[in-house]
Amino acid sequence: MDLDAYRHRSSTTIDRPPAAVYDLLADVSRIGTWSPVCTGGDYDDDSRAWFTGTNAIGDTSWDTRCRVVAADRGREFAFVNHGRDGRYAMVRWGFVLEPASGGGTEVTQIWEVLPAYADGFATEENPGMTLEQRLDLMKALAESGMPETLAGLKRDAESEPSSTG
Repeated sequence: MDLDAYRHRSSTTIDRPPAAVYDLLADVSRIGTWSPVCTGGDYDDDSRAWFTGTNAIGDTSWDTRCRVVAADRGREFAFVNHGRDGRYAMVRWGFVLEPASGGGTEVTQIWEVLPAYADGFATEENPGMTLEQRLDLMKALAESGMPETLAGLKRDAESEPSSTG
């Protein structure tokens, strides 16, 4: 299946240094305060290699197992959603941070469905829709939710007390 249609990027500029923005993103418990779908997350242990993300749409909620794949302070924070049971690399979410020309940080959020998504979807009992319907729903949620997530991140980052980053 061609997954090129299931990638999206959204960007904003935040009036804070890249390291300060990174520190907010790397605290996965805070993502839930910005995202319309993610409700939070907790690292498994001090290695911060894996975390359980919590999500909700309406009355439906679920957990996902996520592995951190990029943790470069001030440059990039990214993780791969491995589904409910942690077996399939299904979706990559990332934030790339670059110094903005006028100061602050250009933040680009990236969403990408990975080839193993179909395998993970196939293990679900009664998903209630086809794979294509699920992917189209996820695409719509990403396209509408990423600007909202970035706006929340910007609001919180710019309201945080300044510190050396």
